[in-house]
Amino acid sequence: MNQRNWLALAAVLLGYLLVASTLVVVAPVGTAEGQNNLSREERNWEFINHNRFGTNHNPQTQINKETAQYIELKWVAPIPSTTQFGSGSWGDAEGSQAPQLVVDGIVFNVLNRKSILAYDAKDGSVVWQWEHPEYDQDKGRADYPISMDTAHTHGMYYSDGFLVQTDFGCRYTFNDPKTGEVAKQILHLCVENTNAADGWYPASKLNEAGWGIPTNSGEYRSRGTHPPTTWVEEDLIFHQLGGHAEGTYGGRHFASARSYSTGELVWRTFLQPPCGDPTTCGPGKDGPLFVKEKAEWGQWLVDNCDKIWIYSPKVTEAPYAVKACEMNQDILRNDWGDMRSNSGISNVWGQMPIDKENGMIYYGTAQAGPDRNATHAPGPRLFGAAFVALDAKNGEFKWAYQTTPRDLWDFDCSWNTMLVDTVVNGEEKRVILGGCKNGIIYVLDAATGYAYHAMESTFIQRCAVICELYDPLSDADMTKPWTNYPSSDPFWMNCQTTGCLEADFAFDPDRNMLYAGLYNMPEWASVGNAETRGVSVAGCNADCREERGHADMPFDPIINSSIVAFDVNTGEEKWRYFMDGYGFRGGVIVSGGVVWFAAVDGWARGLDADTGEVIYEHNIGSSAVVQPTIAADADGNMKIFRVIGGRSIRGMGSSQPGAIMAYGLPDTLPEPVIVEVEVERIVEVEVVKEVEVIKEVEVTVTEEVISPISYVAIGLGVILVVVSGVLYSRTRNA
Repeated sequence: MNQRNWLALAAVLLGYLLVASTLVVVAPVGTAEGQNNLSREERNWEFINHNRFGTNHNPQTQINKETAQYIELKWVAPIPSTTQFGSGSWGDAEGSQAPQLVVDGIVFNVLNRKSILAYDAKDGSVVWQWEHPEYDQDKGRADYPISMDTAHTHGMYYSDGFLVQTDFGCRYTFNDPKTGEVAKQILHLCVENTNAADGWYPASKLNEAGWGIPTNSGEYRSRGTHPPTTWVEEDLIFHQLGGHAEGTYGGRHFASARSYSTGELVWRTFLQPPCGDPTTCGPGKDGPLFVKEKAEWGQWLVDNCDKIWIYSPKVTEAPYAVKACEMNQDILRNDWGDMRSNSGISNVWGQMPIDKENGMIYYGTAQAGPDRNATHAPGPRLFGAAFVALDAKNGEFKWAYQTTPRDLWDFDCSWNTMLVDTVVNGEEKRVILGGCKNGIIYVLDAATGYAYHAMESTFIQRCAVICELYDPLSDADMTKPWTNYPSSDPFWMNCQTTGCLEADFAFDPDRNMLYAGLYNMPEWASVGNAETRGVSVAGCNADCREERGHADMPFDPIINSSIVAFDVNTGEEKWRYFMDGYGFRGGVIVSGGVVWFAAVDGWARGLDADTGEVIYEHNIGSSAVVQPTIAADADGNMKIFRVIGGRSIRGMGSSQPGAIMAYGLPDTLPEPVIVEVEVERIVEVEVVKEVEVIKEVEVTVTEEVISPISYVAIGLGVILVVVSGVLYSRTRNA
């Protein structure tokens, strides 16, 4: 480790800690309550989205609407750079883009390089660190049909006593949470098991091994951003894999289950048609299709069309969709067209919730690639930008709900898909909650996929015509090669390729409310050729319209964002917290009646979950695109954990390693101040007796109340005294 660099980084962070600490005005007097006897769900944050249902909700009550105002910075722990911790430097692989896990008082942070750091939640001291061994990208690419471009991860899970992450090179890695050492691995996720000596073949023998027959359609993405889902009781571990380069270079999308104990393949369900012989069909190739297999795929779609919902903008009430049986069956049979190497469902990003009671597993898929030009792939391009339900034990297809038919915009649905029991339209329902980059959040029946609500905020400022979602019953829409066809001129779009919703959201079961970060960030885009993605410049606004040569846009291209609350029962928007001048790329969590998030403007905020009013805000000194987590240290004291740096401040051009920050309540909280106030109230009493009205009388009532104004005044008085003392001390010392 480079000691000089480490000390320099530590000095900077220590300076930040001291400065930030001065922001804490005073430690109130009193004793915090409820810090012991926490349930496992309260004290821990074991999944990226807190629990296996993906709700981003911790039921703890210590840090709540009343106490949130008192939280203070407790510690800052630096993240070492890739030159200090990790083999080599991979540029934007610096830092961490993953929320922190917290298990029994230990904070676990997986870095973009897949190394792991463990901290004591009480003080931020390092418990252990595990450096991921250097990965040979060239060998990995030679051994598997994978790509190795951006090396970041979105997190890991704690399951069955292990820290589980999807590793480089098509494998799972299980780390011991007490030591960090690798406990076991499951290998060769990209390929099927064969009778080869070690159970797999290198790329040179893929064809003779039968890997690509009929499964191949190009390259997969190795980085594996999200870890698998486990069902230990049934000895199952679930995985999904999408194509390389946003689907542009193929990779036939699939979900699979393997034995948790042995790693053997149990089932694999493909949700794309096959391409062809891997020697002639793949990146840069244009080989023949498997005609027989492609015809079988088309027939399978027709046979299962009653299980497939396709969203339609023309259906304005539940289920907001039509069945695939209603569309042109010839187009349905030929979906994905000739399935060239530049056609695929992109890498999948979100958590897969599992319904152990009913034996179902659910997930949201990424967009159908390539976006903005699908000349070779007519049809809705099932099952891109969709929510999918499979039988967890055998992989049998149950239902799908495609949210953007014939997606030409990059509108994936790959964020935290939730499984919850709640009230919808006044009735108890088990539903899937899922959001997509088209800016719509769907409430789907978990058994059938029927959409009760398609929740869309009026805040989103959509562009006209070319951004309107396509009608699956229109043959012209379902065969349109690109968004503004037949023109090939550049155009404005919003929602743009980063979407109007590209972050994990939160659900509060106590309020039956869902909270999400939505944004407008108009984009100046062009179509590109038929073999690649379109070209775009994200984040354009009113100031750049003339520079881009397109002054007559169909809307004012203003960048802004909002945290929006929806009532899941009614589907109505309840409140909105508006942020002007920047988009939102961070996750949202809810706990103790407070909605917590961090944003690219450098502020961490807490909002009242009922009203959207600001309860807490603090400038963290850096933009952030990683959601916080909240859990307890070993003493049972709740803390909020945030990560800054690395790719979390990518939008500001930084690749610094960053740090983990922990916030908590002070050792003591203020005791309630009771003030007796006499209140005179005139009560009009009218008594009717037969036909005679008794005379009105005045009644004076004396009540004992707590005055909020008095409370605030006392608090301000204390603050002024403390601040005055600090200023006096500084002046004297000077």
